[in-house]
Amino acid sequence: MGAKEGMATAAGTAVLVYLVLSGRLCGDAAGEEDGTISSAVAAAVEARRRRKEEARERREQRRSRRRRRWPERAPGGWGEAAAVAARTVRETYGETLGKWPLGDIAFGIKYYMRLQGNLQHEYAGSSSQLLEGPGVKEEMISLLGYLKLCMYFSKKPYKVFMEFGGYDESDVLIKKSKARLMKPSFTVVRDRSAKCFLLFIRGAISVKDRLTAATGAEVPFHHVVAQDGRVSKLVLGQAHCGMVVAARWIAKQAIPCLNEAVEQFPDYGVKIIGHSMGAGIAAILTYILRENQKLSSSTCLAFGPAACMTWDLAESGKDFITAIVNRNDLVPSFGKVSAAKLRTEVMASSWVHDLREQIQQTRFLGFVNRSVSFIRSHVPFVSDPRSKVVDVDMLKPNSSKAKVKSSSNSHDVAKKRATLACWSCVAAHKQSIDSAKRSTHEMPNQTDVDVNDEKTDSQVAKVVSISIEELDLGDSDNDDDTDRRENEPAVYGKDADQAMELLETLTNKPHESSSSSKYQEPSQLYPPGRILHMVGLPSVEPNRTSEQGDREEVLALYETPRHLYSKIRLAKSMIREHYMPKYIRTMELLIDKFAEKEEDIDNDQLGSL
Repeated sequence: MGAKEGMATAAGTAVLVYLVLSGRLCGDAAGEEDGTISSAVAAAVEARRRRKEEARERREQRRSRRRRRWPERAPGGWGEAAAVAARTVRETYGETLGKWPLGDIAFGIKYYMRLQGNLQHEYAGSSSQLLEGPGVKEEMISLLGYLKLCMYFSKKPYKVFMEFGGYDESDVLIKKSKARLMKPSFTVVRDRSAKCFLLFIRGAISVKDRLTAATGAEVPFHHVVAQDGRVSKLVLGQAHCGMVVAARWIAKQAIPCLNEAVEQFPDYGVKIIGHSMGAGIAAILTYILRENQKLSSSTCLAFGPAACMTWDLAESGKDFITAIVNRNDLVPSFGKVSAAKLRTEVMASSWVHDLREQIQQTRFLGFVNRSVSFIRSHVPFVSDPRSKVVDVDMLKPNSSKAKVKSSSNSHDVAKKRATLACWSCVAAHKQSIDSAKRSTHEMPNQTDVDVNDEKTDSQVAKVVSISIEELDLGDSDNDDDTDRRENEPAVYGKDADQAMELLETLTNKPHESSSSSKYQEPSQLYPPGRILHMVGLPSVEPNRTSEQGDREEVLALYETPRHLYSKIRLAKSMIREHYMPKYIRTMELLIDKFAEKEEDIDNDQLGSL
């Protein structure tokens, strides 16, 4: 029995050893196989993930290109028109009210306008050429007739326009009376007396026209100069997006009609006429038409044209585009770059002093200002900007235990803080100036006055610096807040730049901006072609006054250089003098002046005989 049990035990042990060894070998092989399969699966998953990331990046790039690229043609339906209109409104707000603080709009522009005075004499400088004589008078009479036709087309019913011009139905080649987004109203008529086909383009009158004018992004626009059927020159540049699209749409509609008309009447010319936005579209359309062999002699008359193209393009049109500007008209010099320059100059002017004088002259505002000054001088947490404020709607302490609020509440609180910080700065500045004056009268020592001035600057700097710190609305050591700052550096930098500009305005001390806050400046746009400016200069004779009692202006016509329109010159009449009736009135006065000079010359010649 013992031998049998031993043999059974040995056999079981042998079987167990065999099973263990065979399982281990199989396990090693399976492990290697599983490792190979798992590595292949991991590689496939990684490749799939990379493909998904690449596809996502391509989609983002396409979306970003679509977002950056403005349309090259007029919207084809309501969906495209709504998308372009929404983007136009957003971009326009960001370039205008989104950048201009309320104080600069309400007080700064008025103060800077009074500070710079009348700048009409700059258009009559040594770089401008005075135009006078019989030939200039005849040209002005012709321009006046075309301007009246343009006004009748833009302001009156079409039948009245035809009656005024002496046209009948056979003279109308094409008519588009209803304007849409980037599709302005225009017409083409045959003028038998002038032997010319006139293409009139209406300016910005309706909401859709104004949206077209507001689409002011710069898009590439090139002009091919052909001579003897060959390309002699290529002018590269950029132009106003809305006007370029509108000009291309008009060209698509009008070129077939004009080609047939020119073939039928080969001795007729083509003249494009417009005012304001219509003048800018007319100038760009003239470049397009001149690239057509049959329409290569097209010319343009632009009354009060908008700044619509870069320097090289505008200079290349001096032979076939005539631009007429009336006195202080704002539109020919208004653009993104010129508006940014004006904003810098307005913020550099110390309009806070002017605001303080206006507050003192107004009884109610003076009482409010004295109340604020009294509260700041007697209430501890108001007089000391570094102390904490109890009212959470006004200011929040910038401590490490503060909680981050929602974005909408943060935006509202930031607006309240910016407003209160500006008002507190004005009050603090007034109080410190008054104290400096009192100390000057009491102690005439110049050292004490300097110390007070330094305290004033430091006090204002503290107020502004605290407003910058508190714009974070959260803990500076919080990781979530740090990520939010990294994701939104532009917004944070914009708020900081506005605060620093406010500090510069109040303290009259420039602060150098960091390189990260600088942005790519857009291209400067100019009015096109040869520019004739009707300048109104004050009369030298003190006894020569107008009916209203003001000193009468002396009108003169100058051919002005283009660089004068890179800057906005503020004036009270800069908007009123842009309208066509004002243009007509000034041109009539100028023609009368030329006629009087001719009569004086004739009388002198007769007297000498």
